Amino acid sequence: MRSSNVQNGEISKNDCVFISNKVVNSDNVQIGDIIVVVRNGSRNLIGKHAQIKENMPNTVIGAFMTGIRSKDSNFINALLSTQLFENEINKNMGATINQITGYMFANMEFFIPQNEEQKKLGNLFLNIDNLITLHQYLYLYI
Repeated sequence: MRSSNVQNGEISKNDCVFISNKVVNSDNVQIGDIIVVVRNGSRNLIGKHAQIKENMPNTVIGAFMTGIRSKDSNFINALLSTQLFENEINKNMGATINQITGYMFANMEFFIPQNEEQKKLGNLFLNIDNLITLHQYLYLYI
């Protein structure tokens, strides 16, 4: 997976890059993982993200990307879609290199509700995203 595989908050399987299993040294993605663009020539692409929603065997995260694995990934994915996340990116962005380092991620601050509320909010936003996708699909084919 690379930045071009993240389009409008979803995973696109167009433009995939295939490499030999012998050179892969990272874990395969899992359902619920969130991939985030952390380094790119275009500052506007930093923070672009998508959640893995289906089984994708033999798929790893490529260079200039990072993965987030959480028991409340629906909530985290929704959080990464907020202006709060954009503000944290802008606060930490360097002047010359467009990137978010692990250190920058670790120092981002958000008010986070308790676990049960995270699950409820994450599921609410997932359902809203699914409804939006359904309506867009219906609009295209009506």
